[in-house]
Amino acid sequence: MTVDRAEFGDFFAEVRDGHRPFRWQRRLLDHLLHTGRWPDQLVAPTGAGKTSVIDVHVFAVTLMACGHPVRVPRRLALVVDRRALVDDQHEHGQRIAGLLAEAEDGSLLGRMAGALGSLRTAIGGRPLTTALLRGGAPPSRQWLEDPVGCAIICATPDMWGSRLLLSGYGSRAQAWPREAGLLAYDSVVVVDEAHLSQQLVTTARRVAELAEVAEEPLGVPILQVVETTATPRADAGVAVGVEPADLDVDTALRQRLTAMKPVTLLPLPVWPIPRTGPAHKSGVTVLADEAVRLREKYGRTVGCFVNSVKVATAVALELRGRGQETRLICGRMRPYDVGRLRPPMSTLLTIGGDDTVDVLVSTQSLEVGVDLDLAAAVTELAPGGAIVQRAGRVNRLGSRATEVAVIVPAGELAADARSGPYGRNDLAEAHSWLVDRFADPVGLAPWALREPRPPVPAARRDLWQRLELAQAWHLARTSDDLAARQDDLDLWLSDDLDDPEHEFGIVVRQALPADRADAVRLIQALPPRKHEVFPVSIRKAAKVRERLKSGGILIRPTEDRPRFLPPGEGKRPAGQAGSNGDARPEGRIRPGDLLVVDADEALFITDVVDPDGTERAVDVLEAANDMDAGTFVFRIERIPTEREDDDRRILDAIDPEQDLTEQLSDLGKQLGLTHDQLAAAELTPHWDDSQDGRPRLVRLLVVGLHRAAADEDLRQTWTPSREPVTLRQHAGAVADRAGIVADRLHLDAGLIGVLSHAGLHHDDGKIDERFQRLLRGRSTQLEPLAKSRVRSTRRNRELRAQVGLPAGWRHEQLSVVEAWDKLSELEEPHRELAARLVGTSHGYGRHGFPHTSRHLTRHPGETAVTLFDEGLWDELIERTHLRWGVWGCAYLEALLRAADGQVSAEGS
Repeated sequence: MTVDRAEFGDFFAEVRDGHRPFRWQRRLLDHLLHTGRWPDQLVAPTGAGKTSVIDVHVFAVTLMACGHPVRVPRRLALVVDRRALVDDQHEHGQRIAGLLAEAEDGSLLGRMAGALGSLRTAIGGRPLTTALLRGGAPPSRQWLEDPVGCAIICATPDMWGSRLLLSGYGSRAQAWPREAGLLAYDSVVVVDEAHLSQQLVTTARRVAELAEVAEEPLGVPILQVVETTATPRADAGVAVGVEPADLDVDTALRQRLTAMKPVTLLPLPVWPIPRTGPAHKSGVTVLADEAVRLREKYGRTVGCFVNSVKVATAVALELRGRGQETRLICGRMRPYDVGRLRPPMSTLLTIGGDDTVDVLVSTQSLEVGVDLDLAAAVTELAPGGAIVQRAGRVNRLGSRATEVAVIVPAGELAADARSGPYGRNDLAEAHSWLVDRFADPVGLAPWALREPRPPVPAARRDLWQRLELAQAWHLARTSDDLAARQDDLDLWLSDDLDDPEHEFGIVVRQALPADRADAVRLIQALPPRKHEVFPVSIRKAAKVRERLKSGGILIRPTEDRPRFLPPGEGKRPAGQAGSNGDARPEGRIRPGDLLVVDADEALFITDVVDPDGTERAVDVLEAANDMDAGTFVFRIERIPTEREDDDRRILDAIDPEQDLTEQLSDLGKQLGLTHDQLAAAELTPHWDDSQDGRPRLVRLLVVGLHRAAADEDLRQTWTPSREPVTLRQHAGAVADRAGIVADRLHLDAGLIGVLSHAGLHHDDGKIDERFQRLLRGRSTQLEPLAKSRVRSTRRNRELRAQVGLPAGWRHEQLSVVEAWDKLSELEEPHRELAARLVGTSHGYGRHGFPHTSRHLTRHPGETAVTLFDEGLWDELIERTHLRWGVWGCAYLEALLRAADGQVSAEGS
């Protein structure tokens, strides 16, 4: 089955509720198909449909899969410095992925799904992979598992950029090379609102330059970087986007971009609105008066945008007191909370809206990322870009009369004036610009904002930092504990060095155990899921930590185990500067970290991070409706909840003297789990001694074993197969899969051979008799094993200690020794590359391992001494970096690790 270029419009209509592509979107697809490259600039005003780059990418990769001669990148990363927009883009990508997965054979989407599926080497899964990478949420990892398939990655600048620089926020160090390699090759990044992320764009383009100067190219497209803008720059390269002639052809686009949005200015004697006092009350009254006027003139729903949570809550209370049906959406929300505002729960945040709501009050939360079509809006003065985004939520389709009212100062702003997160200079420039827009009848119509452009916030650093090759080599030492590695990334990622906007995640869990060790064990067994994470800024997180009464559990992806933070550990010593907690390195909050707090902590209300700390949020761990197939999480516990009686009945029915697994059938009936689900579950009981001395079950955790398949360390010893996997069987399967992956990517024959050889030998070190005893357990299996049925990380650690393996011992280090002579049939550069891939096949060994030859094996030979005592391994790493580049080597490592992961997940 094939797909033709002429069917793009039909595909677009299928995934866009019948809307067909604009001419500029079709032109973008043709440019990509003719050149194999995305343009350097994407020129599209607000409302022109920039999210359609997802549709263009998916269709272009489909055509490539069908035999189109031009090679296009397989991974699209959309990066924007606005969390709501990241989530919106990810939601659209998920919608397309779902439609493709469910499409009927023979239909257009069915044929596309078949073509995209033919690219993949992993068995199972959807034809299209989507990923979400933003602060305050556990990062997606599925995109790493199949580097040959089509993928969409939606990310914030620091989460995407840190991964490109081999230092991914929220990821373990062993994952950093995989992430960097796959983002630097066969990928395109589209940086939306690029004027807010100029340092990131500079760094991304520099990485592409450094990847290109490797002595031996891989033959795979190097990272392509696209900036989006409303107005093209002559010095920024090739531009594709909306052209004046397009408005003569696309009636709907002309209506969207040119419909008048006149501006009304409302001077306020005291502005910014203070937090308290008569001037606060007066400002709130003016905002409420204007919202009611606009509601009476233009109908439902009117938007009211303000700059702080304090003002937003006050305006909402005022409007409700006047009988207006008002919704307040501001502060930080979990994906769970956002989901309750979207269909089928609510239509408020859709283009159709909710006619029962008179006024929607919000802060920056709804500036972007939602397809609102507000009847009109009143807003506080904000920087030009923010005003444009707020106006973009008004009359989005250009189908009616409307108005945008702006509260502005009656006089000059004070030198130190601030409103919410905005400073004086940006506000003053926006005020002057709005005076001109007020004089123009078209007001804030998107097409009228191309020239002169809205004022752009002044650069908050004197110069853009240029990444040099020596710095890239330094970052490539991912196995070394480099001082201040992640603290230094702001030099290459952030436009504001004084206050980089990093995000942190806070999770609320009900009834955390009072015992600290027990609380840590509980969170280790039930780690946070993305739907329950409140994203907050690092600065806000530090304040939250200072207010904790009972402490919290800090989850740092680079650490193997969560740890308890006692109350007040987040407080800085007096006189010390900083915005992210304790000045001590071990106490600093880092991007990508998560903090779990008890639901009794007075920190939140459900939709808003409460500034006064008087409300609470609820535990929503088991409320997810987006769990993957086979995923389930139950926590059955003797704590006061609505389910208390049911939980106690289940726990009391379990006999402590009988094997728990023998009682699974009855347990499954009570929980509504099938036999297959229970067979794929890990049950963790927590006992204590009751008054009569009999053990009493106080907690039972039931977790789907998908976690074991996703845990790369555990995956080195565990198999989902019912039978142990032999070393010969696993090595042969990985070699075959690595060769298939390399062939699908059209690598040259030499690199295909390297990856196959590396796959064949990557686990040779498991032949060590101590490791074999770990895998065999009580088994009488004589042939060396690669995998066993040990499915608990904790149990795995216990067994390693029992068989006498040194702490930190890595089988892949021994694999290099065992494979060295076997790889001699390869030419010398390829032999070194294959050895490197063997040693780094699980993310360790970059640049070194912790053990000398004497600790590595009980009988070290000359090869082990030469490699790990005399320094040949370090030299080999550096020579391969010179020949294939830092990111090229990381990419090849990612291919081998994906092949290994696919085979392991399949039970081989």
